[in-house]
Amino acid sequence: MFAFTFNVLNAQNTKEVNLNQVTVNASRIVNKADGMILIPTDSQRKAATNGYSMLGKLGLPYIRIDETKHSITALGNQGDVQIRINNVIATKEDMLAINSESIKRIDFIDKPGVRYGEGIAYVINIITQRDNFGYIIGTDMTQTLTAKNGNYSGYAKINHKNSELGLTYNLSYNDFGGNIYDEKAQYKLNDGSNYIISRNDIDSRSCNIGNTFELKYNLADSASYVFQTSLSANFNHTPGDYNKRLITDNGNAYISETRNNENLKSPVADIYFFHKLGNHQNITANFVGTAISTRDYNYNDEGKPYEYTTNGSTCSLMSEAIYENVLKPVTISAGIRNNIKYTKNQYSGSVEDTNRMHNYGTYIFGELKGHRNKLGYVAGFGISNQRYSQGESSYNYWLWRPKATISYSLNKNLAMTYSFEIYEYISKIAMISDTKIKKNSREWIVGNSNLLPNRVTTNTLRLSYSRGGLNSITDIQYRLDSNPNLAYYTRTEDDQFLYTQKNQHAINMLILQNSTKYDIIQNVMSLSAYAGVYRFFNYGENYTHLLTSYNMGGSLQVYLGAFTITANADNGWKFMEGETWNKDASTTDITCSYHIGNCDLSIDLQHPFQNNPKVNHAELVNQYINKSMIMHSRDNGNMISINFAWKLSKGKRFQDIQRKLHNKDTQTGIL
Repeated sequence: MFAFTFNVLNAQNTKEVNLNQVTVNASRIVNKADGMILIPTDSQRKAATNGYSMLGKLGLPYIRIDETKHSITALGNQGDVQIRINNVIATKEDMLAINSESIKRIDFIDKPGVRYGEGIAYVINIITQRDNFGYIIGTDMTQTLTAKNGNYSGYAKINHKNSELGLTYNLSYNDFGGNIYDEKAQYKLNDGSNYIISRNDIDSRSCNIGNTFELKYNLADSASYVFQTSLSANFNHTPGDYNKRLITDNGNAYISETRNNENLKSPVADIYFFHKLGNHQNITANFVGTAISTRDYNYNDEGKPYEYTTNGSTCSLMSEAIYENVLKPVTISAGIRNNIKYTKNQYSGSVEDTNRMHNYGTYIFGELKGHRNKLGYVAGFGISNQRYSQGESSYNYWLWRPKATISYSLNKNLAMTYSFEIYEYISKIAMISDTKIKKNSREWIVGNSNLLPNRVTTNTLRLSYSRGGLNSITDIQYRLDSNPNLAYYTRTEDDQFLYTQKNQHAINMLILQNSTKYDIIQNVMSLSAYAGVYRFFNYGENYTHLLTSYNMGGSLQVYLGAFTITANADNGWKFMEGETWNKDASTTDITCSYHIGNCDLSIDLQHPFQNNPKVNHAELVNQYINKSMIMHSRDNGNMISINFAWKLSKGKRFQDIQRKLHNKDTQTGIL
């Protein structure tokens, strides 16, 4: 038993919070300069089966949680979501193994500092109390009853004194045969005539099997240091995807087929070290080595047979070091990040080519974070250098990267925040290869080794309102991509159409969005809703494309003792980049879960009353090509999945790993 009292800075108000074991008497949402702190209710802790389940019940603004597929994405195509547990980057197995009743709070950072890495839109840091245990074992299994789809995880941890050894394994598979793609295309030929073709699937298969192993050891002394090392291996296999299509070509009809199979192996070694320097200073270091080996086969007989095999290999080393000085009321941090990567992809068959690419990156940064009375602030500054070479092509790109966030409490319920940031966007390695791949009888994909990184500037103004069980956030943001990599189509003399990317004028985006959560009945029923208006501006060398889209959705959570019911609905996210607009499917799902002892059982229904829902709709509006592309999925319609989770723990207390860095490489560079 222990109790202590501390003051929490709230952008709306300053309240005293008394902690006695796990009891918190305060507002469940605390706004701050770079995000908010959320404190789950007892009902939410008891109802949640794992980390995904807990986040799904909190109604995080602008975040979509799929508890069945164990995925977390940002609405509005704003970047990646980084998940941490006690400051450590969390894997899917970590999220499944977490004890929801041990969760004290969730730090939701929607203005991540310069230290969190590239392309991170949100950071979700789940803070737990330390469990007393000598071991923990558990499993989390999800199986779809209406389709061939499953995810099975097992984990075990054992500790002795300051040491802990953990082993996790995950098996995932899906084998969908009901994905049907329909395309109608019109090509403008050199003689001024139009070539019209339709490509309609009559049969298909999409199958993937994944296996992940991880062995982790850590050694921790709460007063001095943390050392952690892990070895993991990922094995992914696509045994034989195919699409049989009815091709209608200017009145002629025939059957075409595409086939693909792939094997990917990726071992990863990760070393992490944290050391305290006195009472308020510390240093952190992280080294990650990754190897990726890929074998990929592709076949397409539209027009005439075209097949090739790719043997790919990459190796990379990422390293990072950060110094932090926690003063009152200011925290100062500075660091450096480096990455080195070599990629070799060899194409054989209808494509004969070998890509050898070298990538180097360095990023040096500093950050100041603090508060004074009603004012909170985060200020960071960095400089980055990206280098690349492939044959005779190369670049050496430098960018100054300032970032600032300032928050001011207008009154006890209302706060205003402004943030500004400049960062860089780097094309995927595959697009900067110099390989040319045939897509169908008329189209080709061509890499561009002369692509350069580009600067992105964002300005965001936010109003946050919180009172009682109501919390509402309204954002307006303007994003400017200067000289970005945009789609660029050309037509050859023999009426072939080449797609590539090229640095062009600009992509700009104006966003107005709101996210609101309201407790209808405290600890029993809550409602979350969001809505947004998005305006896209695409300025290419020979086109201007504009689009306005609307996105809205919401969720309802009901807690009835051991039962929890959650319902979600979304109209689908629509955006335009380059010359293609794309709209994701609207979604509806209902989940009912039951908790008993060490076990949790839940059932989930997705796309109810839809036998063959549309999962994607896109349209290309190029001067040479007009194309409509629609994907339906019979397997996703009326999808029913069940989940069973069980965990058992016993023993003594072990020091939590307060890890702050984690790096990962997944790019194969294959076009």
